[in-house]
Amino acid sequence: MERIKENVFVETEFLGCNPAFVVTSGGVVMIDTPQRPDEAWRWKEEIQKHGKIAYLINTDHHRDHALGNFYFPGDLITHEGTMKRLLVEGQADLCREWVARIDSRFEPWVENYFIRRPRFTYTECMSLYLDDDVFELIHVESHTQDETLVYLPREKVLFAGDTVCTKQIPSLHESYPLSWLKTLRWVETLDFDILVPGHGEIGDRESFREFRREFSGLLEHAREKIAQGLSREEMIRELKYEDTVHSHYPPSFAVHFAAIMQKNMEIDGRASVSLAAPSS
Repeated sequence: MERIKENVFVETEFLGCNPAFVVTSGGVVMIDTPQRPDEAWRWKEEIQKHGKIAYLINTDHHRDHALGNFYFPGDLITHEGTMKRLLVEGQADLCREWVARIDSRFEPWVENYFIRRPRFTYTECMSLYLDDDVFELIHVESHTQDETLVYLPREKVLFAGDTVCTKQIPSLHESYPLSWLKTLRWVETLDFDILVPGHGEIGDRESFREFRREFSGLLEHAREKIAQGLSREEMIRELKYEDTVHSHYPPSFAVHFAAIMQKNMEIDGRASVSLAAPSS
């Protein structure tokens, strides 16, 4: 666990995303959750040393960010789109299966698993005030349609979720690449010194710029292939990048993430037309 500010703590060694918590006079605010039950319980014990959990914010609906909601108290806050994706029928069963795939010994831990409903949702932006601490929740379309940035203006800390990673590029199969580029241009206007990425080491403004360069480079490569007249099938074969975000998952996930990487490159006709347009 890293203490990046006097009251801000982040874990970058759990399986999945980087969960964090902020200690305030009005209680502890969590940002995302661990997906492994043993890591969730350790994280809960650590947090409770600092106070009562008041709120929990998810940066998107993916299991590595939200599966662990089950283990924690506090009022859940999500984007409206995140809530809809979490509450899709059958999600609880899929989460139980996911945990069992991580390690079958965890099955008894999730026998009574259920999907928590948010107490609060928002659409475009939301401000959470806890005395002098301000949390700005900002909806962006990037890695998914329902991404949430959590910005602490006083501390100059940005919790970027999977909109920005320092462990290369996250999954693209539910992403909106052109909106993602616009989001990255806008994020650079925020006044932050510390970047908490969805995956990877704690970063700064240069870490952000490096991710933006990598992501822009991948899309530019796609544009070049489109301009060359490659078919959709040829694009899928030729456009590759290494999946380092999921490199520490158990071997049982190999087939799953291989399929995800295949989907990452399956650009539909509408996206191909958009990518073929000149970049701004």
